[in-house]
Amino acid sequence: MDFFKKRSVAIAVFVVVVVVFTFVGAHRSLNRACRQAEAAFFDASLLQAEDYHTCPGDQLSFCVDYANRLLSVIGQDGPWAEPYEALRAARRDLDDALKSRDIPAIAAANQALVGAVGHVKAAADSGAPLPESHDDYDAIISDFHSTQSVLADPAYSEHILAFREDVLGDFPANILRHLTGVKAPETFP
Repeated sequence: MDFFKKRSVAIAVFVVVVVVFTFVGAHRSLNRACRQAEAAFFDASLLQAEDYHTCPGDQLSFCVDYANRLLSVIGQDGPWAEPYEALRAARRDLDDALKSRDIPAIAAANQALVGAVGHVKAAADSGAPLPESHDDYDAIISDFHSTQSVLADPAYSEHILAFREDVLGDFPANILRHLTGVKAPETFP
C-alpha cells in the first residue's frame, strides 16, 4: 500500500483516469454526432438542403411498395416463376435492410432490387404474357424507375460529406475519432 501513497504514483493514476474518461467521453460524443448525421437518411428535415422534402429512406420504402405491387401484377406462375422469386427475395432483403438501418446493407439490397426489377422487365420484353393489368405493370415500372432517379439526388451524401468535413475533419475530433474507433457515417451511392 505504500506504493500508492507516493506522489508520482498518484499523479500517474490521476492522468490515466483522466485520459480514459476523456477517450470514453469523446467516443460517446462523436458516436452520437455521427448517428445523428446518419439519421437524415430516414428524416428529410435533418438534411441541410432547404428545398429537399424527401429522404432516401422514404424513397426506398416506396420502392418496396412498388415491388409488392409488381409481385401482385406478374403472379408467380409459368414464365414468371423465376422473376417472381428473385423480386420477392430482393424486396424482402431491402425491407429487412431498411429495418436494420445499416446504410451499406440498404445500398446493396437496393441494387439487388433494381436487378430483380430488370429481370422482370427482361421477362416481359421477351414475351412472357402479362395479366390483364398490363397498364398497371407499365405504371409500376415507370414509378419504380422514377423513384430510383430521385434516389440519385446527392442531398443526403452531400449532407454526410459536409458533416465529415465540418465536424470530423476538425481538430481534435479528427484524431479522437480514429483513436476511439468511431465509425464515420456512410454516404448513399
